[in-house]
Formats: sequence, C-alpha cells, structure tokens
Amino acid sequence: MRNIGDVLMITPVLRALRETFPQAEITVVVNSGTEEMLANNPHIDEVLVYRRSDGKQGLLRRLRQEYELARELRKRRFDLTIGFTEGDRTAWYSLLCGARYRFGIPRHSWSKFDPRRQGYHFPVYHTAEVMHEVERHFWLLENAGLKLRSTRPGNLCLVVTEEMRAWAAKELAPLRPARVVHVHPVSRWLWKCWGIREMAEVIDWLQTERNARVVVTTGPAARELEQAREMVRLCRTRPLFYEGNLSLSQIAALSAASDGYFGVDTAPMHMAAAVGVPVVALFGPTNPRNWGPWTPVGQVLAKTCLCNAKGGTEACDWNQVRACLAAITVPEAKAALDQMLALRKTDLLATP
Repeated sequence: MRNIGDVLMITPVLRALRETFPQAEITVVVNSGTEEMLANNPHIDEVLVYRRSDGKQGLLRRLRQEYELARELRKRRFDLTIGFTEGDRTAWYSLLCGARYRFGIPRHSWSKFDPRRQGYHFPVYHTAEVMHEVERHFWLLENAGLKLRSTRPGNLCLVVTEEMRAWAAKELAPLRPARVVHVHPVSRWLWKCWGIREMAEVIDWLQTERNARVVVTTGPAARELEQAREMVRLCRTRPLFYEGNLSLSQIAALSAASDGYFGVDTAPMHMAAAVGVPVVALFGPTNPRNWGPWTPVGQVLAKTCLCNAKGGTEACDWNQVRACLAAITVPEAKAALDQMLALRKTDLLATP
C-alpha cells in the first residue's frame, strides 16, 4: 500500500508464495494508481484497490470507502495476511479482515500498550542490516516463521501484453534500425533529478555520437512536465517526446521495445528492470542498496553527500539539484551508457 515501484518490488515474493502454496487464492491490496503493475500477473488471483483520498472527499464519503474495503476483505475469510508496508492502515486492515494468521512490520513508535499491536500475530521489527527491498520481503517471511519453497528472490514480474508490445513497436518503428534508448529524466520528487542541462547533453551525445535514438517519457504532474519540457527544449537534437500522456502500461511497453533505459530513481526505472532491458540509473538521496534496479544488467551512478550519508533528505537545499546528484558527471554517464549499449538486449522474463 505504497507507490508504483513498491508494488513491483513485491512481485518476486508473490512468485515464491505461489510456488509454496499452488492451490491458494492470493489477493493483493494496493493503492489506486499502482494496480497496473499487477495486471495479468500469473502468480495472483485478485487485486483489490484502496482509493486514496484526493482531498476533495468529505468525511462521510471517506469513511464509507474505508468501510466498503474492510467489508470486501472480511468476505474473503483469509487464512493469512502479510503486511509488506509499515503504515497504520496496513495493520488495521489486517486486523479487521479477521485472518487467522497475520504477519507484518509494525512501526518502531508502537508502545507496549498501543492497540495497533493487535494488528499482527507475528510482528517482525526492522533490522539494522542494509538490504534491498526485494530481499527484505523474503527476510520478513522467514523471520515470521513462514518457510517458502524458494528463498532466493527471482526477477521482478511485469507483464507486457502482446497488444502493448505491438503498439510500442509501431511507435518506435520510425526510429529503427538505430538502437533506441528510453530516457525518463524526471521524478515527481524533483530532489531525485539530475541537472536538466546535463541530461540534455547526454541525449544529444546519444543521438549524434552513438547513432542511437532517444524516446523521452515523463509523468503527468505539472512540475515534472515543466522540467522535462525545458530539458527537451535545451536539446540540439529532437528526441521522441511523450509529454505525460502515456499510461504506465505504455511506458513499460516502450521500455520493453527499447535497447536500454537511462534515467533517475523513479517507478519507470523499476519497470525497465522488470521487462529485462539494461538500465543505467542516477541515484541521489535514496540508497541504491535498498532501492537500486533489481536486475543483473543494471548500473547505478551515485555519489555521497550529507543528504544520503545521513539517511535523510533534509540536509540539502530542496530547491537545488542535490549535491550527490550534481557530483555525477556527464563523462561518467556517457561511460555507463557505452557499456549499456555494448550489451546484447536480454530477455530476462521469458518465463514470468
């Protein structure tokens, strides 16, 4: 019950649960706007969507929606719930659905007499060990006492339909036979973004010096669009630019049809890793050891500064490119992309 990339991160453990309990009915509850990440996933039976508040709903309507979801959960008479996120809502819904066994990660602030402690029969508290989010899900289940048939996390699973693949192939046909690089240069959290001049320089280099073609995507948020448009305006060459008008499934299909991905730490980076293309990712305040691209053909460019060395984002100026991102140089990005372009395109997810 978090964001788009977080939902993709649970797909390896969903595969392991299906292998361990082949006859089980597996339901996943996600926040609205993230459900496309599980569309056609072969390891689950159902997705329930929690409609996040847009701030325009009245209290009574909000309470009604909460009640309806709780009722839907209770109808299913679950034997087991697993809370992969630490939020209060995850704990309360685990309790309200009446499952016989409930695993989850409580917040550290929970006191001995906090009623939220009833949310989980088997609470597992955070470890100080640094591990990738994918590995943490397996660690959670192991420490709660659930023995999975497969304990080694596999690839992420994101299904791109044949219809979407055909659409992407048609969109990119005018760029072929050149190699195509998918660039997603902006996050809705602008403090994750590299300099727009540097990004524009790399796009021009790809198209002039490496004879590649670039397709640029961005999210629909106004700040993202503004920054992406300014970056494209600075380019001397003209990349194929989708101005926030694509669905998540279309963005995934474009990645799958490309020869590589270059961009910042955001959901499309994880989507590119999931569809099996080589990835070059730019990381700033977030720790790539926790959130890096989960793929054997991924490279991370990251530097250390106060905002990531202290595990927070408050140490840097919110209105400037973070020092850790500014320290990544254009030559470093070019060198990583040269390595990426030298790779043969892989098909890591031939079997979901």
